[in-house]
Amino acid sequence: NLSIGSHGSNMAYRDTCLDLDPTYKDRHGRPLMRMTFNWKDNDIKMTQFMKSKIEELAKSMNPDAMASGYKGDGAQYDVRPYQSTHNVGGAIMGVDPKTSAINRHLQSWDCHNVWVMGASAFPQNLQYNPTGAVGGLAYWALDALRKDYLPNPRPLM
Repeated sequence: NLSIGSHGSNMAYRDTCLDLDPTYKDRHGRPLMRMTFNWKDNDIKMTQFMKSKIEELAKSMNPDAMASGYKGDGAQYDVRPYQSTHNVGGAIMGVDPKTSAINRHLQSWDCHNVWVMGASAFPQNLQYNPTGAVGGLAYWALDALRKDYLPNPRPLM
């Protein structure tokens, strides 16, 4: 048996977001997180391109049996089947507080004593696993926190 898989990137779009649901609440009456997202044409086209390359590779191995499953035209995002545990986004890092939640040091624009560590800082996942980049950013942020913020708490730029 042999399995071949692909993992593409999903770009950031202005109409995809996480927010607080106005209808659904937890048992304490707090709003639940709502995700507004669906596959875009580029996501489907990227998947179809990879499908053609992977199937060509698999067929060249002359398998006894072969099965293939990829997103087709009109595919809808569904949270129920496993897709990835390398989700990113939600507190995007940037240089402008109008278009991002945290600065380059992973410090909140709104509350300078709040620091957001993790892949939520990325607008999209550009690789199959963001863990290395997350670790590097955490070191970067903690260095700024220790050297620049703790001696003089303030927004860092």
